[in-house]
Amino acid sequence: MNFRLDIQKAIEASATLLRLVHPRKMDRKRLLALLYLADRKSLELTGRPIVGGKLVALDWGPVCSEVYDLIKGKGRDLAKWSSHFDNDAYRVVLTDEPEVRVLSGREVNILNEISERWIGYGTWDVARATHTPEYEKMYQQGTSTPIPIEESIQGVGRGNEKATILQDLEEKSNFDSLFSKERAEAIRFTNALKQKRSSKPR
Repeated sequence: MNFRLDIQKAIEASATLLRLVHPRKMDRKRLLALLYLADRKSLELTGRPIVGGKLVALDWGPVCSEVYDLIKGKGRDLAKWSSHFDNDAYRVVLTDEPEVRVLSGREVNILNEISERWIGYGTWDVARATHTPEYEKMYQQGTSTPIPIEESIQGVGRGNEKATILQDLEEKSNFDSLFSKERAEAIRFTNALKQKRSSKPR
């Protein structure tokens, strides 16, 4: 089980990091590494990551696989992502700033602190900083190995709270699933109603 990716937070968090650099573009490895470090810090402080999603261990470090896919032009939320970001070779460019609607003040502060901590360091320095104990444990050369949330919880020093954090994760996952179904049903109903009205003779 993993914390589900919050696409709106992923967009707002990425934009927050890109706003802090000039000219609002960043190497994709650096962006993914900073997002990982911010998520890990949030998990340490609050028991929840900021962005969430499935973590995998790649040769150069751990990344959120869904965000990496979006950067590469794949994924179900690509339309939302692409309305704010573009690629310039291997750099991610902020093209349209999203309004900060779902990030909390604490989450924005964590992102700012992580960004400021690594100003002046190269991309590979930041990537090496992501080689945390849970990454080192799961990493297998040349593969994309999942990093279970249990390992991340242990890695940030909250192993004694693992059961509580996992229960919170399950409850949030169930709520999100129910909300998604209700929202999808509401959209279907609205679309059917519009179609019915448009088909009536005038």
